[in-house]
Amino acid sequence: MITWLERLFTKYIHFKTSKNLMIENTIWAENPNQYVIGADEVGRGCFAGPIVGCAVKINLKDKDHLSDVKDSKKLTSKKRENIFNVVRNTDIVYVISICDNKQIDKYGIQKANNVVLTDSIQKLDTGSEKIYVDHFNIDLLNVTSLTRGEDKSIAIALASIMAKVSRDNYMVKMSEKYPEYDFANNKGYGTLKHRQAIQKYGLTDLHRTSFNLMPR
Repeated sequence: MITWLERLFTKYIHFKTSKNLMIENTIWAENPNQYVIGADEVGRGCFAGPIVGCAVKINLKDKDHLSDVKDSKKLTSKKRENIFNVVRNTDIVYVISICDNKQIDKYGIQKANNVVLTDSIQKLDTGSEKIYVDHFNIDLLNVTSLTRGEDKSIAIALASIMAKVSRDNYMVKMSEKYPEYDFANNKGYGTLKHRQAIQKYGLTDLHRTSFNLMPR
């Protein structure tokens, strides 16, 4: 029978191994001065609000600020906010790119996804960086797509956090304008309360009409 201590030790080993397998560690072992750009987006599946992309550029000297960084979905909102504020007070460079719901309706979510990632990356790319994006093929030849990239790249995980906090804060603000839709809690995702509000009150000017949200 496995004891609680053995389970704890196994989790600790897994955590340490996961950190050591981050792609940046391999890159920086070969070249400590190499910059890495990571990019990710949030809000793709939402009923309302924008899709937000972020690219961040880091190198080995930034690592001390990134010890808590991991997949944004595995962090509490408070932890994401703390990391966001730490990064804003460092020299780490990041770019936020946005396509609002009107642009999503006009061009489609796939194109909007490509736009926010491409735009944010191009504003940081000087041609000498290693560039990684989370599980999305974009129209840039020098970019490597990583499946489950947030678990494999510190830069991608950080980009996800910066994008999510930026978008979440915007949706909380929009909840003041549209309190019936509970945007402060659902952030535009299709929760039951959000669906019920759509049925009762209709669509706001934040909703994506191309997603066919109104019941027939």
